[in-house]
This record gives sequence, C-alpha cells and structure tokens, in this order.
Amino acid sequence: MKSTNSDIMEMTQKLLDYIEEIEKRFIHTQENKEEPDFFNEVKPFADQVHNLLVEWEKETVEWLRIAAPKYIHSQQIVSTVENVNYVTVQCFYPDTREKRFKGMIQSIRYVLNDILSKK
Repeated sequence: MKSTNSDIMEMTQKLLDYIEEIEKRFIHTQENKEEPDFFNEVKPFADQVHNLLVEWEKETVEWLRIAAPKYIHSQQIVSTVENVNYVTVQCFYPDTREKRFKGMIQSIRYVLNDILSKK
C-alpha cells in the first residue's frame, strides 16, 4: 500500500496521542505502585501500538527517501520506533526509572512533532 503524506501525518498524530496516553499511564502507575496484568493490560496495548508503529516506520522511511525533508533521517525513525516500543511496556511498571522514561518521551515527541511540521 502506498501511503500519502496525509496518511503519514495521520499515523504520526495517532502516535502522539498514544504517547500522551502512555505518559498518563506512567504517572498513574508511579502514584499507585500497582503491578499490571501482563496478558490483559500490557500485551493488548503494546500490540495495538506496535501494529501502528510497524506501518508508520515502513511508510515514513519511504517518505523520507522520496521527499527528503530537512533534518529528519531514517535513523531517527528507527530509534523512535525502539523508544516507543520501550515506553509502551515500561509505562505499566512502577520500578521504571523516571528520568530515562521522560527522556525517551521527550525524544519521541521531538521527532514526531518535527515530522508533523513538514506537512
């Protein structure tokens, strides 16, 4: 399937929405210190985000190759996918290190917002 620029922007916005949800879940987990039910909470959410990430990565890397927007590189996309996969799971666990988690969230938001600025 050949995605258009608007499809990529829509997927990017959806990822930003997920990041918002992930951050809220992280704060809730840190406050309540509850261990999650992996198969009923963590896995379904992580699978949902991962499915979008797979499509987003493929289409965005292709878009970068064709459109060649300034200051966005394919390695940033790969790193963003890795970081999103990490925070998607770690937001459920109370022993997650806050500084590292927030640093990843900031990095993810930077790349996603940079892509959205190239509309």
